[in-house]
Amino acid sequence: MNQPDFSLGGKTILITGAARGLGAAIAEVCGAQGARLCLQDLNAEVVEATADRLRSQGVDVRSTSFDLTDFEASEKWVQSVGPIWGLVNNAGITNHGHVLDQTIEDYRSIYDLHVFAPFVLAREAGRVMRSNPGPQRGRIVSLSSIAATHPRPGIGNYASSKAAIAGLTRSLAADFGADGICANTIAPGYVLTEMNKKILSDEGFVRRVENRTPAARWAEPAEIAAPVAFLMSDAASYINGQLLAVDGGMNAFLQSNEG
Repeated sequence: MNQPDFSLGGKTILITGAARGLGAAIAEVCGAQGARLCLQDLNAEVVEATADRLRSQGVDVRSTSFDLTDFEASEKWVQSVGPIWGLVNNAGITNHGHVLDQTIEDYRSIYDLHVFAPFVLAREAGRVMRSNPGPQRGRIVSLSSIAATHPRPGIGNYASSKAAIAGLTRSLAADFGADGICANTIAPGYVLTEMNKKILSDEGFVRRVENRTPAARWAEPAEIAAPVAFLMSDAASYINGQLLAVDGGMNAFLQSNEG
């Protein structure tokens, strides 16, 4: 039996929303495993700073800045890279509000970035991956959320879009599985990122999350990035169409750590 290969040496991986937070952490972990990185973000200055930091660590990395909801630009980005092994659909935004206060546009803006852009990117990346030598030809990993299955009040557009990306992933797995391309989704719990800066300032909410999580703490970004890198590897060759909760146990237990 061949030993599993966890290395990403020589594999080209595209990562969206890579300037900071989870995207930057995923880039760092994949780069440390030898991947060649193509980083995208809306913020040109910050994503290039992230790329520079990774270059100083010996990582082969390129960066670009554009709006992923410009779907033609997304297509051209994928087509311009050359051979592709992996795609990480990480970019995300929030626009919270009670359902009675939300509009179609509030939902559409979230769905454009969380569902339609990943669809376009996965479609184009899949076309490129199918030309890779087989039998294993590529990986697509998308970021969902614990909110997809366990929403809280006021996040209907976010939660439903994250459920949609999990459904899209299962369809990608079915469509591309025979091509040796695996598609999976990570559903993080609550993570210490800049995107969560506002809720992290609410000490009561922070404590409620800790009390509701068997691990009794929030995740570090690297703890989400590590399973993404694993799913990108040859070692994950028989994992396809899965929604993997990385949430310290929150999704699996009805429990509180309060006395």
